[in-house]
Parts: sequence; structure tokens; C-alpha cells
Amino acid sequence: MILSVRVASVRLLDDVSHGGSLNTLYGPTEASVQDSDRAFLKELVYGSLRLWPLYKGIVRQLLDRPLKAKDSALEATLIMAMYELDECHTPDYASVSAAVDVCDAIDKPWASRLINGCLRRYQRDRSALHDALGDTERAALPGWLYKSLIRSLPDAVSAIADVSKKKPPLTLRVNVQKTSRDDYQAQLQLADISTQALGSSALTLLEPLPVAQIPQFEAGFASVQDHSAQLAAELITFVPGARILDACAAPGGKACHLAELGAQVTAMDISEARLEKVSDNAARLELTIATVACNATDIPQGLIDEPFDAILLDVPCSATGVMRRNPDVKVIRTKADIAQFATLQLSLLTSVWPYLKTGGQLLYATCSLLPDENEDIVSAFLSTAPDAQSTPLPKDVGVQMTVGQQVIPSAAQGDGLYYCLIEKVG
Repeated sequence: MILSVRVASVRLLDDVSHGGSLNTLYGPTEASVQDSDRAFLKELVYGSLRLWPLYKGIVRQLLDRPLKAKDSALEATLIMAMYELDECHTPDYASVSAAVDVCDAIDKPWASRLINGCLRRYQRDRSALHDALGDTERAALPGWLYKSLIRSLPDAVSAIADVSKKKPPLTLRVNVQKTSRDDYQAQLQLADISTQALGSSALTLLEPLPVAQIPQFEAGFASVQDHSAQLAAELITFVPGARILDACAAPGGKACHLAELGAQVTAMDISEARLEKVSDNAARLELTIATVACNATDIPQGLIDEPFDAILLDVPCSATGVMRRNPDVKVIRTKADIAQFATLQLSLLTSVWPYLKTGGQLLYATCSLLPDENEDIVSAFLSTAPDAQSTPLPKDVGVQMTVGQQVIPSAAQGDGLYYCLIEKVG
């Protein structure tokens, strides 16, 4: 059944507000709308979620009393419509009318007057409603996260909040096995694709394009990878041919980057299906990467014959450093989730450590902004591992923390990742 793009958006947003994963839900929702509506669907859904806490604060002011739990889709309708009014090119009257029409489609025709009245008031009193927002609402961050960032990164909270409201850039990693960054940038320029060079192998497109329109992409000349994520392979010191384990590898961006730089990579992941993506990416780039389907918290004895020269441990985390790419984090993530991630992260670090050679390096990485998942985990591990010591990163990439560095997300550059090098001493 083909749905109106706004009805599909509201249903998806409502599902996310009840804890659903955007990654899981988006594909089926996208398939339910016309091909011509898919770009607008992404705009409405991702944009609304990036600003969800802000617009939720507006809804609080617009309603005389809170909506009943069974009417939560109406909140999603208001948030979507306000985002469309503020950020899209739809005429205001059409945005309001379309939001009112959603009420019939979601079996709440009685709410038409409510939606219409709220949106008319928003148009009339927009500035005053925004001025009345609290600090966390204005930052468009959940309260628990805002308070945590105020404690740990007080000088960066404003920048983090601003970046989390914006669309992320499209950044390419140039495959140095096939071309140089400068040569590939020149090739893109000939195709009228303007880019900004970052670091040693990154090119950010000034205007995003579908990868099908990027020259030589399918031939393996480049991959899509955020600039901050590209730092991982550059922070591990190794010689060509070094054996490196990427212990939580899927979908394989960092593993492929290491292989492009000459490492002999083993990619491990708990999901065989996700490991297939690693193999697919490696095949497109004409790289050889060994894959091992395994839970890295419980590596079977005998699975690994000899220890590795280096290990990359990019652990599952809250994704608070990549909220602009995963905006449902602002809605579904809770403070209680962080303790669960921390337990898993420490377990992973402890589990893979025996498979590192003496004198080798382990790079601990997250896409989190929270000390609970970053320096606190490393510090806890160091306190129990006599053969482990933190070592400075080979270059400055972010804010120096107790151990490791925190990359602060940037509108034009990279996401918010944490990196810490741990050396195995004899």
C-alpha cells in the first residue's frame, strides 16, 4: 500500500518515539512511499528527529494539557509540521493543510481542529514560543545528555548542540591503492564536483551527491567515510604487512582503510550478515580482508593462532557523537543505556587484550561523547591490567581527556569520536 509521505513520516516518527530504531524502521517505511517522495521522506524524518527535543518543548507550550498516550501520533504530526514550516520550501498553507489531513489517515479526525489551531498559533507566535524554551530544549538535546555534556565538555556543549541539529556532510575516503587524494580531487573537479580536502585522504563534497554520480566510485577509487572515522587507521602506527585485528568491524570502513594502508587485516564481528558487508566493501575496493564471525566478548580458544601486531576496538556505544547521522539517539537513548554500554565495552576490551602482541598497540574507539564510555572505561581497564599503559596519540585530533582525546563534532568536518591508544608492555 502506497502511503502519503507525511502519513508515512508520522507513523515512523511515532514508532521511534516509542523506542523503535530508525535503522530498522526506515527501509520498510521508504518502500511504502512513491519513489518521487523518498527524498522528502528523509528530509521530514531525519530533520524532525534532529530537532525533536526542541519541538517537543514547543508542543508543551501549544497544548493546554498533555496528549494522552494513545494520541502520541499527534505530537509526531505537530513536530513534523513545524519542521516543515521552518526548514522546507513548502508553502505554509500547504504544510498546515497537509498536517491536518494526516489526522484522518491516522484515524483521529477529531484532532483536525487541534492540529490546525496549534500550527496557526505557531506561525503567529513562533519567536515568543522559541524564546520561552528551556536550555536543553533550545539545544535540541535530551535533558540527561545535556547535563552530562555540561559536566564533561562545558566549553563544547554549544558547538555539539549546533552540529547535532544540522545535516552531516558527505565525505569520501580516497583509496590510496588506486590514486592519490589530490589526483582524485582533480578528477572530481573535472566532473564539476567541488570538494574540501581534509587530513591525508578525505574529501568532503560541498554539495552531496548520490554515490552513483561520483566518478570511479564503483571502481573502488573512494568510499563514504566520515573524516573523524578516517583518523582511526592513521592513529595506529604500523608497517606494511602488519597483522591487525578489527574486533568489531562491520560494516568495514575502518578495516578497509587499514588494508588500503597496507595492513593484513582480520575483520571480526558478531553478525555474519554484517560481515558480508565488510566482504562486499573489500571486493569493490579490490582488497583482501579475512573475516571471522565471532562474539568478541567470548572468543573461542584456538580461534586465533597468534597474537596481532595491533588491534582496533571500535566498540558499540550510545552514538552521541554521531547524532546528526543517527538522530533517533535524541529520542530513544536514555541515561540507563549508558551503563549497559559501559559493561559491554569493558568486557570487549578485556576479552581482546590477550590477542595483542607485547609491544603492540590497541586503539580504543567510540562514537560517543560521554566519559562513561570513553576515558572511564580505559581507566578502569588500566587499573586491572598490569601489562597495559596508555600512550599519547601520534597527533592531536581533539580535546585531551584524562586518557585519550575527544574529537568534537564539526559542521563542515567530522563527527564526535573518542580515541585512546593502549600499549602492551613486557
